[in-house]
Amino acid sequence: MNNPSLVIFDLDNTILNGDSDYAMINYLVHTNVLDESAGKQNKIFIDDYQRGELDFDAYTTFALSAYVGLIQSEIDAYITPFVAKVIEPMINVFALKMIHDHGDQGDTLLLASATNELIVRPIAKRLQIPNVIATQVEFIDDKCSGAYIPPSALGAGKLKLVRQWMEQNDYSRFEDVTFYSDSINDLPLLEAVGHPRAVNPDPLLEKIAMDRGWEVIALPTI
Repeated sequence: MNNPSLVIFDLDNTILNGDSDYAMINYLVHTNVLDESAGKQNKIFIDDYQRGELDFDAYTTFALSAYVGLIQSEIDAYITPFVAKVIEPMINVFALKMIHDHGDQGDTLLLASATNELIVRPIAKRLQIPNVIATQVEFIDDKCSGAYIPPSALGAGKLKLVRQWMEQNDYSRFEDVTFYSDSINDLPLLEAVGHPRAVNPDPLLEKIAMDRGWEVIALPTI
């Protein structure tokens, strides 16, 4: 018997009206966990990301800096209220409907985000998406080291991690896979799947999608 169809969703600016990593740093600044200079650096990094030029190692060191030396429960004390107060209003209800429609059809749902797993997994739970790929965070003696476990889930790394997940879950045909994303950073995975879907795409991705005849979905962001 064949597996259900695999449908992959990017998170930031696809399901969410905004970027969860960017929002998390701003939240930590707002709650005085990080100082104001972190907010300025955050803006520089998000601009680099939107151009497809992010130095992922530098950004991850920056994004995980608040959690270094903390155990998971201490990190959750930051992330749980963040998801409730900040992420919940960012969820695009039209994207949420797409998720629910695919779930109702019996499709296998996979959330694949370059954002670190400390943030992505609680959001996936809220979205009721059971399968998650995110940038893995290193813990040593149960404490966050501030480093990630390669490969990152950005660009070609996301494609590699999706391929590994598919092999482990008996999915062999990228031709049958649907992937929803907004970002030029996801071009490697979009090119690999049989059904690429550009959702509110950034200008670079929109041009490629139009040139290649990919479906472009304009979701309201109210």
